[in-house]
Amino acid sequence: MIEGSIGLERFLIAHGPAAVVVGAALEGDMTLILAGVIAHLGIFSFPTAIAAGALGTYIADLFWFLVGKWRGPALRTTRLYGHVGPKVERWAHRFGPIQLVASRFIYGTRIASMVFWGLTGLPLIRFLLIDLAGAILGALVFGALGWGLSGSITVLMGHIRRVELVLLVALIIGGGIVLWIRRAAEAEAEAEGE
Repeated sequence: MIEGSIGLERFLIAHGPAAVVVGAALEGDMTLILAGVIAHLGIFSFPTAIAAGALGTYIADLFWFLVGKWRGPALRTTRLYGHVGPKVERWAHRFGPIQLVASRFIYGTRIASMVFWGLTGLPLIRFLLIDLAGAILGALVFGALGWGLSGSITVLMGHIRRVELVLLVALIIGGGIVLWIRRAAEAEAEAEGE
């Protein structure tokens, strides 16, 4: 997970806001968080990170909404929709289209929500307006999380490397002790057998 996020962070740094748009569309939340971290480092501005993240999410949401509109009945029969769909449907019936905004904060439901609202025949213009608010809010929340945690993340990465070294040393020492105990037990068993 950490190695993957480091690779994603390098990609975002190397390709700037355009990479944030692509990453937010394809990957989602981690891209938005890393965009906040990168903005905090001064590589591009926080408003640019939020705008790019919101745009990428918005494009992906529209894609999934249209998939639901055009291919919805076939998707309802898939195992994935069978797993997440009933939850989305309950929330949608309870909260209405505002559920589109909330779905980005409930892990694993955003895409299913977009497909569901495409299936239900929600008018495109209404979807676009509600989802725009959700995309901006999601980008703000996750980007601000990255901005706020960026100093902690840098420190954490240093601690992780030190912890990995300590764990490696502990593993070597622990393995040596286990081998020593095992050999001592085998020697004792041989001595009793004679």
